[in-house]
Amino acid sequence: MTPRNKLISVIVLGLALFLIANWVEAALSKNEGEYIKLGKLSFYTSIDTGINESKNLSKPIFLYFRSETCYWCKKFEEEALSDKMVVDILKKNFVIVSIDTFKQKNVALNLNVRSTPYMIFFTKDGEEISRIPGYLPTDEFLIKLNEILAKSKLNQY
Repeated sequence: MTPRNKLISVIVLGLALFLIANWVEAALSKNEGEYIKLGKLSFYTSIDTGINESKNLSKPIFLYFRSETCYWCKKFEEEALSDKMVVDILKKNFVIVSIDTFKQKNVALNLNVRSTPYMIFFTKDGEEISRIPGYLPTDEFLIKLNEILAKSKLNQY
């Protein structure tokens, strides 16, 4: 192969990789819509919508950070977010929002979230109540959830 042909091959390969990378980035950044179903719950996918809904309903926010490629996120969703008691508590007492850390990088970075799964609870006024970094089994998450719920109710009065 001549040097000229090698150069042309490298340029074509580089262009192909560039186009593929742009296509993947565009596919990842598409908005999923206003909701996403995880476990047995429907989550808002916009933090702004969640904040507005939280103020309108006077409920605290459960902000759940995840990614499509996260094994522990999927496990948490299959177990905890499908558990009847957890689902009932979250539906009744919180506005629930899911943030995809790949598609919504700025939200994750602004809240200093660097791993998934990651959960942050806020009052309806936007004050942070608690953070849960990493996976929790259902029974441990339920205990934490009840503690956070009690704490958020105390902060309301």
